[in-house]
Amino acid sequence: MKPNGKVAVLLLMACAVVGCSKRGESPKAKADATTPAATSGEPVAFKHVDGEGFAENAAAKVTTPASFGDGEAAYQAKNYSDATKIFEEYTARRPENAWGHYMLGLSAWKSGDLAKSENAFEVALRIDPKHVKSYINLSRVLIEQKRFDDAIAKLTVATEVDAESIEVPRLMARAYTAQNKIDEAVDAYRRAIVLNERDPWSLNNLGLLFLEQGFTEDAVPYLAKAIEVNPNVPAFHNNLGMALEHMGRFLGATEAYKGALAADPRYEKARQNLARVAAVKGGPEEPFDLAALARGVDEERKVARDETK
Repeated sequence: MKPNGKVAVLLLMACAVVGCSKRGESPKAKADATTPAATSGEPVAFKHVDGEGFAENAAAKVTTPASFGDGEAAYQAKNYSDATKIFEEYTARRPENAWGHYMLGLSAWKSGDLAKSENAFEVALRIDPKHVKSYINLSRVLIEQKRFDDAIAKLTVATEVDAESIEVPRLMARAYTAQNKIDEAVDAYRRAIVLNERDPWSLNNLGLLFLEQGFTEDAVPYLAKAIEVNPNVPAFHNNLGMALEHMGRFLGATEAYKGALAADPRYEKARQNLARVAAVKGGPEEPFDLAALARGVDEERKVARDETK
């Protein structure tokens, strides 16, 4: 039966309000089909509802799926539990996306769920066996669980995938140090320095390892070089001060502790150390060229680099 004019107008108005589509074709399904994998769904302003899950509106029955960007935003805001839930939902919809599982692994780790984190990184690696970031952060989770051999095994594979990664040998050194495998740890830190002579943490950590093992004179050049690369980290100055103090170089130690306090006036360890050495009545000290010792690290690195070519 042909509709009268008033009914036809009402039908047109209904289409304008809710949208009309061809028979059998859902407008939302069409939008989903063209949505990029990394940004599936529209951003939603999430909030807690009675401590359980999230909802755009407490009374809403249907919510837009969370996007990758929503999860990243929650992670960057350090809302790790929220980020974990978002990436769990995201990976359920996009199980083929290794980056989604990687971000789930990071978020779960930061929220304290090591088992979920480990599983997520393993899934990411099954999807993409060359996903170096997953190897690196999976090894951190394993180190936190004191599973050092497992961590080293993952890092060994990561080295084969990316021989230029600095984080891989640095983490290997951490695992070896925890196992009291000092020679292996020293070699790993030196590999990191060969890859990048301006990696201050590898320089500092190697120097500190020497200091802890009683090889004080070996520690000083690396600690001096770490400060040269980044003078804004108070711990670097404090570590150098302790090395110099152990060598009986109290004037140099005093200057190092003052450097730590210049970098951070609230650094209490350096304040206590400075007070201690200030009370020492030492005699005259021979000149000590820290810059020259730091240059020695550069020369050692160049030799090692040439040997690896």
